Amino acid sequence: MIYHGAYAGIVGYDLSVQAKQYSMSYIWIESGSGTQLNSIKVGVGVYPTLYEDSQLRLTARWTADGFKRTGCYNANCPGFVQVNNNKEYTLGTVMRPTNSIGSTEKVASFIKIKQDRSTGHWWLLIQHESIHVGYWPKELFNHLTLGASKIRFGGQTHASPNTDSPPMGSGRLPKEKFENSSFMGTLQIIDSQYNEVDVKPEDMKPYRDTNSDCYDLIYNGFEGRLYRQAFLYGGPRGRNCGI
Repeated sequence: MIYHGAYAGIVGYDLSVQAKQYSMSYIWIESGSGTQLNSIKVGVGVYPTLYEDSQLRLTARWTADGFKRTGCYNANCPGFVQVNNNKEYTLGTVMRPTNSIGSTEKVASFIKIKQDRSTGHWWLLIQHESIHVGYWPKELFNHLTLGASKIRFGGQTHASPNTDSPPMGSGRLPKEKFENSSFMGTLQIIDSQYNEVDVKPEDMKPYRDTNSDCYDLIYNGFEGRLYRQAFLYGGPRGRNCGI
């Protein structure tokens, strides 16, 4: 299956993340593997070392060789082409408002990565109005020039060895449901014919690589007209989480 993009509404929270840690919620666009991995990931998260603060920010990272020699965060190296002149719509911008635990009304950051059918470039669009932020030229990649072979949605954290892992999502486990847990909703892919369609439950493969008491996810498929295809994910900080 070839994909030409993905879309999701990511519900973001302020998190307590220490230096040399990060906690991110991403959409991944990938093709190839190992040192041939082509990847673009975009989402929201907290990364004190990168930003010198603990605010929730729009964050992206790309590579053309499995992060060996190419790629970087945001526009910290040649690659991403910014086209929007509004400072509110740039990589690294602070995302506001954020959500609170217990609230029944949630605010989402709507993010779309879409390959242009004529140029082959990979565009970043945000918010309901599909604001064009910029693009990654197809010339940066080899495998992604024709489309992506894999789409992923989810959270990712990092901590220094022998330290507690940072919280992910809202810092609460998915069993606490939509009021407390973070989630991604309105999950869509852009298919081989460039149609934007809801993900199919049979194509979704839940994956976790740590203790479910640290981080977990729950995917039940369709969650109603508001969230449509959605999943809950995340968890608290803790030790021995295998990250």
